[in-house]
Amino acid sequence: MKPEEIRRIRKRIDTTLSNFRSIYGCYVNAAGEIVTTMEIPVLDMETEEREMYAAILKKVLSGKAERNQISLELPTDKVGNSDEHRLLMALKSTQLRDENMRDLLYQRIIGSLDMDSDSYVIILAADTYDLSTKDVKGEEWSEESNEQFDYFICAICPVKTSKAALQYLPGQQEFRGISTGTLLAPPAIGFIFPVLDEGSADIYQVQYYTKSTSVNHGELITALFMIDNPPMAADVQKETFNFTLAEALGKECSLDVVTSLQAKLSAKAEAIHEESPSEIAEVYIEDIEDILSDKGISDEKIRSFGESVGKRFDGASAFNIGNLIQKRSFEVRTPETRIITDPETALRIKTKKIDGVTYILVPAGESVSVNGVDITVKTNE
Repeated sequence: MKPEEIRRIRKRIDTTLSNFRSIYGCYVNAAGEIVTTMEIPVLDMETEEREMYAAILKKVLSGKAERNQISLELPTDKVGNSDEHRLLMALKSTQLRDENMRDLLYQRIIGSLDMDSDSYVIILAADTYDLSTKDVKGEEWSEESNEQFDYFICAICPVKTSKAALQYLPGQQEFRGISTGTLLAPPAIGFIFPVLDEGSADIYQVQYYTKSTSVNHGELITALFMIDNPPMAADVQKETFNFTLAEALGKECSLDVVTSLQAKLSAKAEAIHEESPSEIAEVYIEDIEDILSDKGISDEKIRSFGESVGKRFDGASAFNIGNLIQKRSFEVRTPETRIITDPETALRIKTKKIDGVTYILVPAGESVSVNGVDITVKTNE
């Protein structure tokens, strides 16, 4: 889903939950057993309770594109022809009112999700959206549209046990120890189905949310959405790319090559963002190979790099730049020290051998401080 479409759905989830009939749920303990299920009509909720459930649902539609928000394309041959997709469609068409369908979803999630022995709660909510409704800017999505967009949101929230605390008890005029019990944490995972695409429902896509950029629970993606090779988590993509680059280039993977590559990718991402803030900044593998070639990397090493990327990224040709680099910072780490700077300044970092020892040289600039103390940098000249 495009950012503007996600914002449009988020606007539906106001603090009154007026667009939702009920909140459904299932509490699963650390052993993977269902403790209880729930069906709470929104009209029966207190104001504060509605606000908290609204915050949980909105969280599933938050975060950065392709890092926390992942657009999943369902296998075309499985759409309409698989038990998994038929379940998603049944949940959508019944607006979650079919208890048997909800139970099937719960069991699919429980059977595939690894939450590291944490208890969790599965929360479901459904909405019907009249797509001719005016948006935030007062513009209609489509002047000719009379389509209704039926969708549901799933949020999976870890359960945490709160720590004991001292609370003031007015009747006793004392602070006494209490335990506030079991609390529901913000969603770790979630999804919306179907997605809103160009003003219509798209049953070939799912918008998937992961709070963590290092773990996106690919086992759940495979079980629910029939995707045999789920996308890597954002941080795993970065680690895999970095490892592949270093391995393929070998001794040609120098400070100058890496700083140049990172700086050019960062500049490309900024340029794309300035031209189209909602567009995901992507780079093609051919562009990366051109940068390496410009830095004098041999054709053999570049070919090895391209082949390794193809194998490890399942033949992908385009990459989200934000998942390959730290766009606003550049880090050099040695066993003894750590240097953090911006990508532009990183191009001025050099290496030099002095008295047989290799040093990393950083421009001092006009203002230097050590542990907060301004100092004067003295030289031998």
